[in-house]
Amino acid sequence: MREHVAVAIWLAFLSAAASLIAVGLVAYTINIHADADGFVTAPDVFDQAIPAPQPATPSSPVVHITDDPGGNVAEYYRKYKSLSEAGTEIHFHGGCFSACTMVLFREFTGIKACADEGAIFGFHKPFALQNGKVMRSKAARRAARKIWVAWLKELSAPLQNYLRKARVPSATEGDETNVMLILPASLLLPHCSNTVAAQ
Repeated sequence: MREHVAVAIWLAFLSAAASLIAVGLVAYTINIHADADGFVTAPDVFDQAIPAPQPATPSSPVVHITDDPGGNVAEYYRKYKSLSEAGTEIHFHGGCFSACTMVLFREFTGIKACADEGAIFGFHKPFALQNGKVMRSKAARRAARKIWVAWLKELSAPLQNYLRKARVPSATEGDETNVMLILPASLLLPHCSNTVAAQ
């Protein structure tokens, strides 16, 4: 049984790693800013308290997301924008990887997100595929860095600062596509109430 769970987790990681192939589309989603990057391992720097979850109003929709591997960046942006406009409450269970982490963008102020115990977020830098292979040319590396910098600017200050200093995997720069930086969701989101998360 444990072997099946391990295989399922690895398949989720592999699927998530292949999700950010729409490099050009991200430019329409977030602003491109000047290049700046660092690859220094950093200790825990999340020094701001996680806010308590706000109770959903009776009309607020509740969405449960379990082990989301990510996908097309533009599609995820449209999905989260719609959920934000609807004032949706999102409960995360298990993993939220790759484009799924876009839910943490500051602009989605209408989303009330929380996470169950053990939930995790997986980050990697964007990359593009051509004929099933990761593009690693100088131009592809430059484009990926610019998109990553723009992506960081959309996150909260503590998470942005941490990811700037941490060694975030980059397939464009030679890392394997199934490698991610994993962070406990408890560092990023408030804990869901047991009664609501169990629904």
